[in-house]
Amino acid sequence: MPSKDRKPSVTLRWSGGATFSRQFQRVARAFRPLIPVFFVLPFTFFVPIVLNSQTTTSGGLNGVVTDPSDAVVPNAPVELRDNSKGTILSTNTNSEGTYQFSFVLPSNYTLTVAHPGFETTKRILTIFLGPPSTLNVQLKIATASTTVEVTDESPLIDAENGDVATTMTEQQVSQLPNPGGDLTYIAQTAPGAIMNTEGGFGNFSILGMPGTSNLFTLNGMSDNDIGININFSGATNLLLGQNQIQEATVVSNGYSGQFGGAAGSNVNYITKSGGNAFHGNARYFWNGRAFDANDWINNAYGVARPFSIANQWAGSLRGPIRKDKLFFFFNTEGLRVLALEVKGT
Repeated sequence: MPSKDRKPSVTLRWSGGATFSRQFQRVARAFRPLIPVFFVLPFTFFVPIVLNSQTTTSGGLNGVVTDPSDAVVPNAPVELRDNSKGTILSTNTNSEGTYQFSFVLPSNYTLTVAHPGFETTKRILTIFLGPPSTLNVQLKIATASTTVEVTDESPLIDAENGDVATTMTEQQVSQLPNPGGDLTYIAQTAPGAIMNTEGGFGNFSILGMPGTSNLFTLNGMSDNDIGININFSGATNLLLGQNQIQEATVVSNGYSGQFGGAAGSNVNYITKSGGNAFHGNARYFWNGRAFDANDWINNAYGVARPFSIANQWAGSLRGPIRKDKLFFFFNTEGLRVLALEVKGT
């Protein structure tokens, strides 16, 4: 009979016939304290060191605060105020004199930097949708209670990543000649984009990719038809809504982590919102055959210009409900086209 003090042996057999016994158990006990290390180690190597400070609906701002000798100024209070809504973001420079604002909504802002012994400095800037921008500030020695305020917008540097992006502001979008108010026409102004004239789906292609290789987002949400991978549109194949767009960005190459999902471009739209001041607009466009030229074939056969009338309108109103707290925005758009219907006999 086996002794009661004898421990049963654990034997593992592989297809090759190798046998491991108590020696395997002793080796396993020796490496048991290292198991948590091997479990945590892979996660340590794959944690990103630098995180992007923007999404498809926001931008970012960072920079370095220095004194007149170019030495960094640590622990300096930095304030970013939205000139439209009055909201304020605050931070302090770190030990290297660097400040950072992440996930900032596109708008016009005033950057204020103050520190004891230095003049308070203010800069006006516009933060756009997409990669974070850089604005370095050099403080001056205070001789009295003074404030340095720059009224013109400060130029921003985009040095955070290699995104190839084209951004159109609200004014540029509104002034772009765009019959039909098609939002996809905005993307056709980006370098490398051409109108799709070869048939098939999609209104444009970029950098040689098919018209079905583009991703459209509206306020961060996908605006693509998952069936054929083009933008949502109606019977006219137009993506309406130009009058409600505050900013549009076309990322054509070098995607960051927040972009992707398609091999072509990423077209991101941000809609307008209310602010502390009332603003509104009204538009009406008319086009008829009186303004159209006849084509060469019709002229050759003595055929009159085809009957076609297009009526396009838009109107919006925005403002405050409660100052610095609650705002509203209303927009309406329409398109009415009258064309001669030709029926076969």
